[in-house]
Amino acid sequence: MVDIPIKTANYKILRRGNGNSYQFICALSNAVLHTTQPVNGNTLEEEVLLAWEEGKNYFNHCHKCGRWVSDVMYNPDVCECVDCVPWEENPRYCSQCGVKIPMNTTFCSECGTRLRYREVWK
Repeated sequence: MVDIPIKTANYKILRRGNGNSYQFICALSNAVLHTTQPVNGNTLEEEVLLAWEEGKNYFNHCHKCGRWVSDVMYNPDVCECVDCVPWEENPRYCSQCGVKIPMNTTFCSECGTRLRYREVWK
């Protein structure tokens, strides 16, 4: 039998007394998009699969690079993440935390990240 790696979004295991919960994280913004209820499986691999069944509805899968990203980090017109297909117009969300940003802003007011498209707003 060959082990096939499980293809999921990045995740963190939260150990709980009544089972493990899983936090699934956007590959671009590192924002936690979903935390599952405690999951119980016979193996850790089975737990991850059960948790991913619940969590995958909060993600988009980039058809170019394979990353799992949030709606904000995804271009549905081409089914690719914004790293693979950058915005063609001014971005309206911080690429790090996903918070909405005003025009002519250099840094995100929420997390302090320098915004990538500053030159567009000159």
